[in-house]
Amino acid sequence: MTRLQLARAAVFVAFAVQGLTFASLITRLESIATKLDLSAGDVFVVLGVTTAIGALGSVVAGHLATRIGSAATLSLMLAGASLAAVTPAFAPTMATLLVLNGVYGFFLGGVDASMNMQGTATQDAYARPLMNGFHAMWSAAAVLGAVYATVTIALGVPLGFDMIPIALIGLAANAVTFRLLLPPEAVDAAEHRTSSTQHPRPQLPWLPLLLVAVPTFAMWFIDSAASAWGGIYVVDGLGAAAAVGPAIYAAYQLVLLAVRLPGDRLVARFGPERVIRTGGVIGVGALVLIVAAPHWSVAAVGFAVLGGSLAMVPPQSFVAAAHISPDNAEEAIARVNLANYAGYLAAASLIAAVAEVFGERSMFVIPLAVSVLIPVMARRFATRPSADAVELR
Repeated sequence: MTRLQLARAAVFVAFAVQGLTFASLITRLESIATKLDLSAGDVFVVLGVTTAIGALGSVVAGHLATRIGSAATLSLMLAGASLAAVTPAFAPTMATLLVLNGVYGFFLGGVDASMNMQGTATQDAYARPLMNGFHAMWSAAAVLGAVYATVTIALGVPLGFDMIPIALIGLAANAVTFRLLLPPEAVDAAEHRTSSTQHPRPQLPWLPLLLVAVPTFAMWFIDSAASAWGGIYVVDGLGAAAAVGPAIYAAYQLVLLAVRLPGDRLVARFGPERVIRTGGVIGVGALVLIVAAPHWSVAAVGFAVLGGSLAMVPPQSFVAAAHISPDNAEEAIARVNLANYAGYLAAASLIAAVAEVFGERSMFVIPLAVSVLIPVMARRFATRPSADAVELR
């Protein structure tokens, strides 16, 4: 394998470790909440703190990558996330859980930012779309993490100890692949920029970055709504059986994964702008179906379609951000990644408020209104033409 092929494989591993670790931990949240006798409000606080500190981790990763490189930043953050993911299950109190989840959230945000820095640079070095494949790997690994959690819980593996194998897998994979990631000089070449040691980096323009962040925020707002509230909507709002709730989430994630698998070929053929706009229009239609659904089965179809419609936005948002200012690609990716956490926090608070005032049947009206931003602003995902591939042997 060439040096560039090895780098691509290493990025795939990083996305897989992140997806596996995150899903393995988040699916144990209910068990942790039961152990500590947490209320729904307590769980919201835990998730809110984790998300807010994750945003801080993303910012720190952006600054760190400009100094030591995105490869070293990714390796450091990934090791921290693997270790930190074990600890929340051992928390004896709510206060301790907030601290331990906050530590994990910091590394989670750092990994999110730095693995997309490496992914975007690797794509640019190849001079063809790769990012959808990286994100598909994350989704596939997350499904495996959820399955692993289901099996270990069913077998009665003690809470906390069941995360140790996941941490060991992450640490081992990180140790093996760290040296295969693109070093700073290769990232500079891939982004077609002059090394910052020769010339100071220009200022990162904030307005174009904000315009990419807005539709990205919309995607994560809707994703948060579907992931956290979809089950509640069909059960409490449309009268479905309790077992339907998890099935709604599974359908959403599986269709999202199915669209990401051929995503790079779609982007290569039609371009990111057209792909995002088409998906955005379909997403608006899916949310209309969800809001107007007369029966939970109709809403289930809407959620499945919605997953596929949103699948391409995150990978293309990082590419678009990096290409706004190639000399500041790491910082741009870290800042756009903040839209992830902002979307999750905004959705959690607004949908809860709507449900409280107007009832569960109305909770997806706001996601429907927000979804229009994606097709309207799709041209922000158009990227520069691919340059010649970087030769790495």
